[in-house]
Formats: sequence, C-alpha cells, structure tokens
Amino acid sequence: MSEMLVGETGSRPLPRRGWVRTLGRVLGKSSVLPILVPLWIAFTLLAPSFGTARNVQALLAGTAVVFVAAIGETFVLLTGGIDLSVSTVVACSAVTAAYVMGPEGDWVTGLLICLGVGLAFGLVNGFSVAWLGLTPFVFTLGTNLVARGIAFTLSEGIAIRVPKAIRLFGRTDWLGLPATAVIAIGLLILFQFLLTQTSWGRYVCLYGANRGAARYVGLRHRLVEGSVYLLTGFLAGLAGFLSLANLGAAIPGVGDTILLTIVGGVILGGTSMFGGVGAVWRTAIGVLLLAALTNGLNLLGFDFYDQLIAQGIVIILGTAMTVRFGQERRG
Repeated sequence: MSEMLVGETGSRPLPRRGWVRTLGRVLGKSSVLPILVPLWIAFTLLAPSFGTARNVQALLAGTAVVFVAAIGETFVLLTGGIDLSVSTVVACSAVTAAYVMGPEGDWVTGLLICLGVGLAFGLVNGFSVAWLGLTPFVFTLGTNLVARGIAFTLSEGIAIRVPKAIRLFGRTDWLGLPATAVIAIGLLILFQFLLTQTSWGRYVCLYGANRGAARYVGLRHRLVEGSVYLLTGFLAGLAGFLSLANLGAAIPGVGDTILLTIVGGVILGGTSMFGGVGAVWRTAIGVLLLAALTNGLNLLGFDFYDQLIAQGIVIILGTAMTVRFGQERRG
C-alpha cells in the first residue's frame, strides 16, 4: 500500500505524489511558464527599463519575426523532420527584396519577392525530403548555406536600406501593440486552429507520431510531409519581410543570429523532435522566453557569449522539465 499523507484539517488523505501529478498536468501543457514568469519578474526588478512600455514593444516586435518563422519549424518537427535553412531563408528573402526594391521601391513588390523566395526554398526542401527521400538534416543544412551565400553575395556583406513605407510600417502600432506583433498573434491563432481543428493538422501529427501506421491507413504522406516544408518556406519569407519593417534594412547576417532562437524556442515549447507532439502556442511561449532572456541580459550588461551560456542552460532545463513532467502526466 502506498504511503499516505493527511492534511492539517484531518480530511481526506492525499497521496504523497499527488502534488507532483498535479504539477505535471500544469507543466505538461507548458513546461516553460514556471521559468518565464519568475524570469520576467526578476528582470523587471533588476533592470527597471525592462518592464517599460517602450522596451516591451521592442521585445514583442523582435520576437514576432522569430515566432513567425518558428511556426513553420513547429510543423516540420511535428512530422519528425527538421529545417535548418529557415533562418537564412529569412535573411535571403529580406536581402533579395531589398536588393530589387532599392530605397524607393514599392513595398508590395518587396512582400511578393520575400514570399516568392521563401516558397522557392520550401518547395525545394519539401520535394527533396518527401519525394526524393533525402535526409532533412543534411539537405536543409545545404540549403541553409545556399541561402546564406545568396544573401551575402547580393548585399556584399552590408545592410541594404529599404523604402520609407516599410520603415514606417515597422513603427506602426495596432491596438496598442507593434503591427508586426499583431500579425504574429493572428498567425498564432490561425495555425493553432489549423493544427487542432483540421484534418491536415491531425494528419501532420499522425504522420509524425507513427509513420508506419500513417502509411498503412493510406495517408498521402508525401503531400503531408512536403506541405510542412513549403509552409516553413512561406512563413520564413513573411518573417523576412517583417524583419525589413522591424530593422529598417536588410541585414545578411540576421539568419546567423536567430536560428538558435527559432529551433530552441520550438523545442523549449515542448514540441518533440521525434514528431507527433507539440502546439503552436507552446512555441510562442518558448520563443518569448528566449527573447526575454536575451533582452534582459543585454540590459544588465552581459556580453554575447554569456548570453549563449544562459540560453543553453534554459533550453536544457526546459527540455528536462518537459520530459520529466510529461512522464508524470502519462503515469
């Protein structure tokens, strides 16, 4: 018989591990919330400027770019794959659009170019992985380098200024929030709905959870697998356009700095690298945690390499908590 504990009132006995199971159910939904909330409070106390409206708006605007790209990565990981090109496709699409537009171009042209470049990389990745059977890690590492090379070749390694209309859009507020953040929130709602309430979303999770069973029941697995890479490319292109608005320029090296936050945020949010388990809203929390950590450490004067160490520790702790309390919930 398992050992029991009695409450102070002498009422119904509680299992010793009951609180663990309760905590497990909470953390099973989002294991990083218990890290994000105290971290946010600590930064607010240690760095008073962290909690100001201006800093929070800047944080949300920057996070929006990464989160939009991370949505696509979430769907790729849900199928058991990975796309390492997503960050440099963001940079490549932004640089290509800025290169074609010039300082006086039309923003609509820039948006279409960003989406077109993203879709092109997504199509190549999806076809090569789903139909040719190439290993996603190796192949997307290759397209990562191709996209990075194009970005640096077109820009010659320097930032390219974008038209004034795009810069003004980056400073526009909707409903009291940066316009880019509102777009990201809208996409969060849309793709969370698509994941949980549509056949396509269920097929993505089914294929990632058990590929053999998915094939056995007649699932058109190549279309499902290819579609998530196409989606990732499209959203990376959109993120590239949002980065133009946020930064006011196309920076070729931006992809080198956001890959960790994109993939780390998805994994930290609880999406399994083995497929089948994850949620878009959890990815949003994971990305926000890493962005808040970087922002807070910057305000406290920590250098870049110390920030990498801190991000690594947070990813390790968050992943461990996801595994630990996810097991408790299943138990």
